[in-house]
Amino acid sequence: MNRDMEQVEQAKKSFNRILDNEKYAGIIRDDAHLSLLLSLVQDSAYDRILDIGTGTGYLAFPLAEAFPAAHVCGIDIAETIIEKNNAAVKEKGITNLSFQTFDGLAYPFRSESFDLIVTRYAFHHFPNAANAVRQMNWLLVKGGKVLVSDPMGNEKDDKGIIDAFMRVKRDGHNHFYSSAELDEIFTNNGFVKEKRVLTEMKFPFPQNDEYMELYHNTVIKDKELYEITNENGVVWVNHVHVGNTVFVKQ
Repeated sequence: MNRDMEQVEQAKKSFNRILDNEKYAGIIRDDAHLSLLLSLVQDSAYDRILDIGTGTGYLAFPLAEAFPAAHVCGIDIAETIIEKNNAAVKEKGITNLSFQTFDGLAYPFRSESFDLIVTRYAFHHFPNAANAVRQMNWLLVKGGKVLVSDPMGNEKDDKGIIDAFMRVKRDGHNHFYSSAELDEIFTNNGFVKEKRVLTEMKFPFPQNDEYMELYHNTVIKDKELYEITNENGVVWVNHVHVGNTVFVKQ
C-alpha cells in the first residue's frame, strides 16, 4: 500500500468512528461560519454541486435547501456516515441531494460534471493536494467555482508546528496550507482566486504524553504563532485562521 492510500485508510478508520459522535459534531458546528460559506456562493446559479469530504452533510443539506434547482452530491471516505446521510435524505423526502462513498483519491465523475465544488475542513486531509485540484479543474465547467474552507498554517511556521500537533490525532492529517501555498496550488492548476474571507478557530488537545512532549519541545516564539497554551488539563492551539476561499476555473 502506497503512502497516499495509507493516509486515506488512516482517515477512514478515524472518521468512521467519530463523524457520528455528538461531541465531535459540536466541535465543528458553527452556525455563523455556515452562513458565511453559503453567502460566499450565493451570487451564482448552479445545476450540479459537489461536496468533497461531506461528513454528516453539514454543508450539503443546507446547499440543497439553498439551491433547490441544483442537484447536490456529497462524497466521503467514511461509509457509515454516508449510509446515515442517505437514510436522512429518504426520510426527509429531499429530491435534490444524494451521498456516495469514494476512495479518497479519485473522484468518480465525468469531466465537466459540476459548476460548484465545495469542501469544508477536509482539504488538509488530501494526500496529494495538487492532484486533487487538477481533478477539480477537470470536473468543473469553465467558469465553475471551488469553495475551500480549511484551517491555514501561519506563514511564519517554517517548522510545521501546527502539523506536528495535528498528526498526533492519527486521523489522516496531511498539511495546513498557508494562504500563499493554497493560492499557488490553485493558480498553478487553472484557477484564479475570486475572494477570501478569514475566520478563526481553536483546537483542544488532551494532556497526554505525546502532546505534552510536543508542547515542551516547542519554543516560545513558535507557540506564540498559534497562541499555544497548557491549562486545566488541555493543550490549546488558540489561534488558527480559517481561509474561506473561492477559486474560479479559467
